[in-house]
Amino acid sequence: MRLRKGVFKFIALLSFACGLQADVMITQLANEGAIISDGETRIMIDGMVVEPYSVYGGLPPDAAALFSQASGPFSGIDLALASHRHHDHNQPEFACNFMRQSSETLFVSSPQVMGLVREKCREMVTTDPRFRKIVPQYDRHEVIELEGAHITVFPLSHGARKYAKIQNFGHLIRLSGMTVLHIGDAAMKAADFERAGLDRVKLDVVLIPFWYFQPGPGAELVAKYLNAPVKLAVHIPPSEMEEVRTYLSEAYPRVTILEKPLQEIRFSSDAPPSR
Repeated sequence: MRLRKGVFKFIALLSFACGLQADVMITQLANEGAIISDGETRIMIDGMVVEPYSVYGGLPPDAAALFSQASGPFSGIDLALASHRHHDHNQPEFACNFMRQSSETLFVSSPQVMGLVREKCREMVTTDPRFRKIVPQYDRHEVIELEGAHITVFPLSHGARKYAKIQNFGHLIRLSGMTVLHIGDAAMKAADFERAGLDRVKLDVVLIPFWYFQPGPGAELVAKYLNAPVKLAVHIPPSEMEEVRTYLSEAYPRVTILEKPLQEIRFSSDAPPSR
């Protein structure tokens, strides 16, 4: 595995949404957590979450046991990413435990995330090169290259006032010919998506916080910047799942929900997402 910095223009990604080279599977975890895999390379985003936090969920006991052992769907994770520091996206103590169990995983995130993780396992974070801090900019994205995968990391604002200083990252993943976008808790700011260049990217799958589909500015942003053939609504509080499912089935029937951790959606190389 190697990590490199560099200026990255999104226009270069226009050819990525082509035929799949292998089956790709997305496994739902807690909140916005997901594992994206083609059977060889395994990438986990916002997956270091085990316990419920605020109104948001965690992992059920059987999944938590697999996480603690880095086994089952949590085995063989090549790259772990965290969009931002909030505990419904990354829980530092569990991140430390996972990295102890999964000795080959590279963990890449912001200084804010790594600072909180360092409080729980200082020696490991400060001495193990598998923990890597990045600070992507709008005009200088971070590029992570794995064997068979290409990941671009870029900033997307978390919002204003108390959220203005939160380092929130978008992750654009190219894996086996499929382009998958994860936006973290990106604020609904058209200018921010514009600066990121997302209006010039052909996407196959996007993981979108469910509130983008509620009445308001989200629908226009989805149509212009997040308009992939497959849209996964994520970050749904368990107590609101039934209400959100009912609403989306009527207002956005083509949006997909994976309701429980460890549910999966598979994209076959014989039948890739259609536009």
